[in-house]
Amino acid sequence: MLTRDELLGSLARDQAAFVALLRDADLAAPVPDCPGWTLADLGGHLGSVHGWARDAVETGAPHDEPVAPADPAAIPRWYADHAAALLDTLITTPPGTACWTFGPHPRTVDFWVRRQPHETAVHLRDARRAVGIDVPIEPRLAADGVDEVVTVFFPRQVRLERIPPLAAGLRLVATDVDEGPWVLAGDGLGQDPAYAATLTGTAESLLLWLWHREGGEQPAVDGDRSAVESIHATKLTP
Repeated sequence: MLTRDELLGSLARDQAAFVALLRDADLAAPVPDCPGWTLADLGGHLGSVHGWARDAVETGAPHDEPVAPADPAAIPRWYADHAAALLDTLITTPPGTACWTFGPHPRTVDFWVRRQPHETAVHLRDARRAVGIDVPIEPRLAADGVDEVVTVFFPRQVRLERIPPLAAGLRLVATDVDEGPWVLAGDGLGQDPAYAATLTGTAESLLLWLWHREGGEQPAVDGDRSAVESIHATKLTP
């Protein structure tokens, strides 16, 4: 697990990189990993998510996401403002402060301190790929992102009956960090030792596989490939 300071540091760096990219790039460029979106759309989405998360922390309740400007030229400044406001809120809100989240209990600001760096890291990669830049996600951050999927997102999908429980789990092994291994469990709880296959690769490759991102190293599969393909068909959404 990353510390609060490490997570907030990652968020600050990636927000700054995202702002710089939006200011310098062609905002009409398509984003391969977000079909149908341009860079302006991606900036609008991430800024809206930042605003939504900040509102959840400050009000303690969920509200509609802020609407991005229709003019693409306004997106860089608009995103920068929402990014700065979110970062300030997360830095100044004491750890353990209760607020609304879509994660498990206890529901506190610490959920967003973890969630927003991962949201930003993956979308920064999306934006960079759109302009032909390849910068790997830091291995420990990627590993924490894998853990978040296993312990938060996947169990939520099962609990909400968006996907059925798995007949057998999938073991995830990272080759470049000490964290893990993890198991996407049959009941969605991340604790079932039974699994149909093992996926092995860098922490980044595992994270990108879970979030359906293309490019980069593909994890190696050992075991039931049909089970792996079935699990990979699962879409992870809040």
